Amino acid sequence: MKLKPVQTCAPAELKGRIPGELHTALIAYTAYYRETIGQAIEVWPLAVQMLSSSWTRIGSSKRGAGPRTGVAGDR
Repeated sequence: MKLKPVQTCAPAELKGRIPGELHTALIAYTAYYRETIGQAIEVWPLAVQMLSSSWTRIGSSKRGAGPRTGVAGDR
């Protein structure tokens, strides 16, 4: 996955738990990111950037890009 440098915005609180294996992989990726981009990054901003990047690709690959609410009337 190729990431662009993270754009910083006003902080928002995000709480949750992730599996230990995913956390370990994210920690390793922060080191790779720092070496590749030349910018240090924390785990959660990296995870948000990855989700945002994936979400954008998924949305742009579907006709009528954008999130679906699952309500029959919005289709």
